[in-house]
Amino acid sequence: MGFRAKGRGFFHLLAASSVTATLGAGHAWAAVEQQAPDAREFNLPEQALSTTLRAIGRISGREILFPADAVRGLRAPRIAGRLSATQAVRAALAGSGLVFSEDGDAILIRKPSPSPAAHEKSMPSDIIVTGSRIRGGPSASPAVASARENIYDAGINDLGSFARTLPQNYGGGQNPGVAGGGNQGGQQNLTASSTLNLRGLGSDATLTLINGHRLAYDGLAQGVDISAIPLAAIERLEIVTDGSSALYGSDAVGGVANIVLRRDFTGLTTSARIGGSTDGGNFEQQYDVVTGGRWRSGGMMATVDYSHNSGISARQRAYTAGLDDTATLVPRQKQISFLVTGHQEIARNVEFQVDGQFSNRRSESDFPALATGDVYTDGLVSRPDVTSFSITPSFALQLGGGWSASVSATHGESNTEIRSRSFSLGAETAATRLKYDNSLDVLEAGLEGPLARLPGGDLRVALGGGYRRVGLGVNVVQTSDGITATTADSTNARHIGYAYGEVALPLIGSENAAPLVHRLQIDGAVRYENYAGLGGVATPKVGIVYAPHPAITIKGTWGKSFKAATLNQQFEIREGVLAPGVIFTNYPPDRNVLYISGGTPDLQPERARTWSASLSFEPPFIPGLRVDASYFNIRFKNRVIVPFTSIVGVFADPSNYDAITLDPSSQALADVIAGLPRGVENLTGEPYDETTIGAIVDGSLRNAARQSVQGIDLAGTYHFSVPGGGTVELTGSASYLESDRQLNAAKPLVDLAGTIFDPPHWRARGGASYQSQNLTLSAFATYLGGVRDDRFKPAEPVGSFTSFDLIARLRSAAAGGLLRGVDASIAVLNLFNQKPARIRNPNPADPPYDSTNYPATGRVISLTVTKSW
Repeated sequence: MGFRAKGRGFFHLLAASSVTATLGAGHAWAAVEQQAPDAREFNLPEQALSTTLRAIGRISGREILFPADAVRGLRAPRIAGRLSATQAVRAALAGSGLVFSEDGDAILIRKPSPSPAAHEKSMPSDIIVTGSRIRGGPSASPAVASARENIYDAGINDLGSFARTLPQNYGGGQNPGVAGGGNQGGQQNLTASSTLNLRGLGSDATLTLINGHRLAYDGLAQGVDISAIPLAAIERLEIVTDGSSALYGSDAVGGVANIVLRRDFTGLTTSARIGGSTDGGNFEQQYDVVTGGRWRSGGMMATVDYSHNSGISARQRAYTAGLDDTATLVPRQKQISFLVTGHQEIARNVEFQVDGQFSNRRSESDFPALATGDVYTDGLVSRPDVTSFSITPSFALQLGGGWSASVSATHGESNTEIRSRSFSLGAETAATRLKYDNSLDVLEAGLEGPLARLPGGDLRVALGGGYRRVGLGVNVVQTSDGITATTADSTNARHIGYAYGEVALPLIGSENAAPLVHRLQIDGAVRYENYAGLGGVATPKVGIVYAPHPAITIKGTWGKSFKAATLNQQFEIREGVLAPGVIFTNYPPDRNVLYISGGTPDLQPERARTWSASLSFEPPFIPGLRVDASYFNIRFKNRVIVPFTSIVGVFADPSNYDAITLDPSSQALADVIAGLPRGVENLTGEPYDETTIGAIVDGSLRNAARQSVQGIDLAGTYHFSVPGGGTVELTGSASYLESDRQLNAAKPLVDLAGTIFDPPHWRARGGASYQSQNLTLSAFATYLGGVRDDRFKPAEPVGSFTSFDLIARLRSAAAGGLLRGVDASIAVLNLFNQKPARIRNPNPADPPYDSTNYPATGRVISLTVTKSW
């Protein structure tokens, strides 16, 4: 499927009624039916059915959705002629025993019901839509989608790694590769989780769903750890790269991602993967098992995944030779994840569904305070342990007349325990146990269906509402000088009631199309949320879909977003670090600085206006080609931020003086330290002496006056057949980003995108894949643009990063024996071993590269073997 911006919603088939295709197999399909107005030219060889179905989707622009296990081992006949997507799918399924149905722009393929009686009772399709709550409704928002098989074909085996290849996603934030113990990535890397961070707006501004429902926040920064969801358990990942608060709530300012699970899996599949970096470290092991079954009135799928990574230390990279050998670049970690999903018809037109997830991740990181001694001399040893789970039971009801209803409940928790030990001058100064317990409870009901018939199709509406509770507990126990004390213990919760409505008005469709107006649809949505203690707020959104010609689709959206500060942003414990003055510019090098960070209880809610415009073009004179372009614009007020764009340059900017206390008194120091549950972490390499402290810098979170984000996304795919029965797909996507921020009226407007530790202006990825019946060969290139290091004068450029990947995947053609169902792949990522560019650091203990943008993994070679039993 590649990285394509889509002009429609994406759908997941749970159960569907259809008719059986009865054409014979083994013959080329001729266009004997009356030619449809959306017909395209097809010339597909006899090949694997999955390959043909994907090709039909690419050429026609339709969503062709099918369970991977349903088409495994099946072949499609040659298909040639000018056909509609429906005609081409019917030809491809000839003799396969599979059936299909259509819902909006989607063509849904499944195995037939076991018996006529079951077929008569089978429920209409329950479609999960990302970007719209209306079934089959084309979303006006730009979106990207990738199927599981496409991710495997790219040599990637977990969702966290895949997210970091998306041009729209920023690698900084919650990402195991962010080094520096907080000097580059804040405190967001301490749990080694992976979250989506669209447009660099923060993990908490991208809503992540599983099968359309929420998950508990993970760890400290309160994003959702997508690496806890086994890739083997998903059908596809859909991402709407547009503000979606009107549909999903306050944490969808940057966009929304939906992880669609494989609900109807039959059989048993096992997989093993090993790999590592050729420069050393990063030895990876991963093992997973997927099993499931389908019966007359339901089905289930269960997955277990275990992974282990040895991590990367400074001794294993030549460009970090200046650091102490014990410094962690990528943490050591092990993780086990379980996931189960199922559905069961419990009465006519009533289906019970359930999704459950559990994961445990343990990691180890060492942060030496100095480059001249190991972590046990001066530094911090951190051992996080994160356990998360969620369960969502739901009921889907078919009410007749095309109407459906749903009721669901979710309970989720993510419990983080970080055990750390602090060392100074070779002695252990403190042992700390820090606990962050995130919880989530949701109860929601929804109704969707057609309200009236318009000339362009059904006027459909979606209505719903519910209740959500988000909780955060913080507990800190510290042992110092032989005394153990609880230094922080708090529990906070937020209660939210909400209601939403959405309408889709198809004014012009295929039945009443006119010259220059092939399709015209207007969408509208509004969501009202009431926050206990904050009051109520309504967030609207409108969209338009206009197609002057079947080959051209133009879309636009406008909306408002509202985001309350997360509980972590309000109640994160305050941390204190005693740093040597030499690392700061315009500051006496012989005087130390006490730097304070943490939450702020009285933060104001963020508000934003968003709009987007997109264009899709599928030229009929170049079958198989699709080009997409979109523009996005986000304008924030009261954005919650760390107040300094550069910590090392804080004294060089006079507008920062309101956050600086120079020459603090003993009482001022005592008052500040009394509010630090973990005490002061001494990074100077000298005994603590308050007379050496020349300043207190308060870097606690606060609201910025304004922040703007805008840019352009580009994407293209081209698919064609080659002699010998194979197919080739070319894909490419790129994102250009601009962003700036103003803390208050007294401060200047500062650039964010394109500066160090912020997203680069340009990110891009492109590739080519060749696929035959049993072989897939893929090559990809990833480009991460350079940034500007403006922490010092004069500013200096930091070089870009370009890597190339090669992947070969071979599927056994054996009809029996041990080789039956075997799939093996070898991947070489970063083939030429590209390394991150070096940066200036006043502190020699800081990593000499921008780890928020450029990885330290180097060349990685891996082998994966999968067996279907």
